[in-house]
Amino acid sequence: MGTDEWVPDSQDHQKNTSRKIIDLDQGVAAADDSLAAWTQRYLDLAVQGVRSDEVTGKITRHLNRFTGWLTEGLGHDRVSAVTPREVAAWRDHLAAEGNIGRRPGDSAGIGRRDDTAMAPATVNNHLAHLSALFSWITVHAPPGLLRHGDPTKKVEPLPLPAPQVRALAGPQVRTVKNVLDRIEGFHQLTGRRHRSGDTAPAVHRHARPLRDRAIVHLMLGTGLRRAEVVDLDLGQLDPAHPDELRRVKKAKLNGVRGKGRTSRNVFLGRDARHAIADYLQSERPGDVDEQTQALFLAASSIGARRPGGRLSPRSINTIVGEIGRIHDAETTDRQRHLGTLRPHDLRHTFGYRLSESSGHNRAELERRLGHANDRYLRLYTNPPDDIAAAYVEDL
Repeated sequence: MGTDEWVPDSQDHQKNTSRKIIDLDQGVAAADDSLAAWTQRYLDLAVQGVRSDEVTGKITRHLNRFTGWLTEGLGHDRVSAVTPREVAAWRDHLAAEGNIGRRPGDSAGIGRRDDTAMAPATVNNHLAHLSALFSWITVHAPPGLLRHGDPTKKVEPLPLPAPQVRALAGPQVRTVKNVLDRIEGFHQLTGRRHRSGDTAPAVHRHARPLRDRAIVHLMLGTGLRRAEVVDLDLGQLDPAHPDELRRVKKAKLNGVRGKGRTSRNVFLGRDARHAIADYLQSERPGDVDEQTQALFLAASSIGARRPGGRLSPRSINTIVGEIGRIHDAETTDRQRHLGTLRPHDLRHTFGYRLSESSGHNRAELERRLGHANDRYLRLYTNPPDDIAAAYVEDL
């Protein structure tokens, strides 16, 4: 039997472990035209164990959203009924009201659904996962199931807006670092019972101010992406002992894994070295368990943290955003306010400052940013608005 051939259940056949073979034990007739069944086959045979758990979860959510939306609209989930019109309508639905949250309810306390537009890049990510599913179905489907071919091929992704970049200006960098120098004080408990005695006030049991300071200094001083930060292991840090880390000037992170399976070594500046050393010495040991390998850990007091304590990329958004919130609350000069501070703002700031200090050395930018695409290199090195405005002030 060929790897793509379907046979009736009544025929004896030897099971083949190839990913191109569909398990027919449950009966083809019942599942042939069910999108839910095909989605589960695809996940079992081509996604789980091949992609990371995080990516597998994202693909599963996106495909289940399409199945639910199709079933709600047509009253069934037949694969043969999926047309380019349906795929395009789903794309437009996500773009118009794809984000589902909860807004405060009425006087009875009942929450109401709040549907908001989904970002074009997120919509296109949904489409890419759906396209991969139908490409797989096309290869493995029995004849006649997709009479008009892959329904996703004729649906164009949404156009992406021009990327908006923001590098922090020099005064903003200074005040951010000032906040980082004092970050422990912002996490101290202020109740009366915590103010008595000669000991330093305690911090919230989930708070890890030294970790947060180390992460922001690291991103500001290296341009690492948030996913690269959470993927770091302690074993990549050279040297890894706090005293040595403070002393040497060529400390680095070895084999940082970037996009496109790239890998690079990243040197650490003084601020990042000292901040990481403080974290390793004072906070990290209390959060280590037998599975721990990650450099930066979630607090062990958090019951739902991952085995080993590794942070999620989304947690980096929370950490960086909180630093921005504290910064703006502390800064009376509105010209220095950051608004919502995002991890990529730190990356853009590093890119611009590195471009300035290296004389716009393209090779150095590629090496340190982990990006060889000219378009993105230009974006990462755009100057802050106040500097860009000064260029034309007297022209």
